[in-house]
Amino acid sequence: MSVTKKALLATVLLFGVSLNAHAGKNPVMKADAQAIDAACKSDAATAGCGNEVVGKGLLKCMHAYKQAHKEYKFSEDCREAMKKMRADRRAQKDGK
Repeated sequence: MSVTKKALLATVLLFGVSLNAHAGKNPVMKADAQAIDAACKSDAATAGCGNEVVGKGLLKCMHAYKQAHKEYKFSEDCREAMKKMRADRRAQKDGK
């Protein structure tokens, strides 16, 4: 697995763990979480994570599926939504 893919998957896990605390306090993070829920809906269904939402296990579930199915790739919309969340989180962190 490439370094870029490992970084993306690590980011997915980090967002899944920390987003719940931030989403309720930050409207940008909340909007990003909603965007991921919408953009990754078909990816979540494929991964058997359709009942999950961001901050409540979706990203962790999708990451586990990706690990078990190496050939699987997230949809472009899903990847872009995760990238946006990562960028917004970095911007928020840098702004503090």
